[in-house]
Amino acid sequence: MRQVPLSDVFANEPQDFTPWLADNLDLVGSEIGLELKLEDTEVPVGDFFLDILASATELGNIAIENQLSPSDHGHLGQLTTYAAGLQAKALVWVAPTFRPEHLTAVDRLNEWTAPSIVLFAVEVRALKIGDSLVGADFRVVASPRDWARRRKSIGQPTAMTDSERSRRIDFFDRLAKGALDRGLTESTGFASVAKSKSFPCRVDEPGLKYWVDWRTTGVVTVQLDVRTGGIDRNEAIIQALFEDNAEIEHDLRFEPDFFFPDPDGPHGRIAGRVMTFRDASVDDPPEAIEMTLDWCLDRLEAFQRVLEPRLRLIIDELGSKEA
Repeated sequence: MRQVPLSDVFANEPQDFTPWLADNLDLVGSEIGLELKLEDTEVPVGDFFLDILASATELGNIAIENQLSPSDHGHLGQLTTYAAGLQAKALVWVAPTFRPEHLTAVDRLNEWTAPSIVLFAVEVRALKIGDSLVGADFRVVASPRDWARRRKSIGQPTAMTDSERSRRIDFFDRLAKGALDRGLTESTGFASVAKSKSFPCRVDEPGLKYWVDWRTTGVVTVQLDVRTGGIDRNEAIIQALFEDNAEIEHDLRFEPDFFFPDPDGPHGRIAGRVMTFRDASVDDPPEAIEMTLDWCLDRLEAFQRVLEPRLRLIIDELGSKEA
């Protein structure tokens, strides 16, 4: 087993690492002892943006900041600022390594703040065994001193059993290998994910990515995520695709759903999405799981075939207008 730099797996923090982490919050939640529910990513707080806003029944809002580099003062300041603005009761800081000074700061903040406020430092590593897929490993390196006792009083995570997690991981590992075999991706990426898997969008525009997400509510989605970093640009891309909806539906041979950025909505969503859904459960028989796997690969292949030529034209047109 060898450690792989996170930057080798995720090229960009807001466009690659944050969306992946947001769709795999159960990995973080199982480490800190909370059942985390994703609310949204890149959530506006004044003129700034929190990486991930989650929630837990026991605590309410949870602010999460992640970074691909070792811990720094900037992210600690950002996390506390965003948490105050969103009235978060828990603060989670995720980084590949933490400097001793920052771990001391987390410890002191846990001592100085009210018992209802908790702060965690969580290390994340990318690990690879031989030629296998890359796996993610999370480890809590700083937390409230009495957290082990306190979390017993508020309950343990119950969203996913070990058996369900194992079946989900097997599904996504086979999905990644199937996508590689079909030429839909050049890398299988992270292993040991239980909720979602990302795949590249082969258009020269940062922030475009495909996701396959298996929600705990029993729905599988395949989607194009449009997260360029600018709300106006995200909206322009989704609007241009939507205006060609009839032709897109004809070429896809199924009806997609379009979701526009909604910065004034309850969660301040700045990304746009083109999505398709399918009901599926990890308790389905093997033949049904296989059908779901094929459906995901077929939908992903269709999105790449139909959307990417249009996206290139849209990006070129936006570039001409900006020139």
